[in-house]
Amino acid sequence: MNAKVKQLFREEMGDVTPDLVIRSRARIDVGRWWRRSPLWVCVTGGELVMLAAGRRRYFARRALLECRESFYNPGTGEFVIVPGGDLAFPKFPLSPRDALKIFEYLKPSKNSHH
Repeated sequence: MNAKVKQLFREEMGDVTPDLVIRSRARIDVGRWWRRSPLWVCVTGGELVMLAAGRRRYFARRALLECRESFYNPGTGEFVIVPGGDLAFPKFPLSPRDALKIFEYLKPSKNSHH
C-alpha cells in the first residue's frame, strides 16, 4: 500500500496491523485525473476492508461473518461480496490465488482465532 492508502487505513481502523493485504485488479476513480487508483482489500479484526485513496477516498468494511456467502466467479475473474448491495464495489477483479487467501478468513474455524 502506498502512504495515502496506509494513512486512510490508520485513520479508519486505528493502530491495527492487517492480517491480509491484497491489491485487487480493480482500478477505481478517487479523483486522480491522470489515472485510477487500485482498490485494496484487507482482512483485519474480523472484518473485510476495501479502500482506495487519491484526492477523494473510498473506504468500506463488512464483518467477515456477514460475508460467508461471498464467492469467486471464475468466468469473470471477480470476487463477489455477498451481501454487497450497499457497497460501491461489491465485486472486483482478483486472481484466483488471492481469492483463496480471502476465503481462508471466511471459514468459521479461521474466524474463531480473531
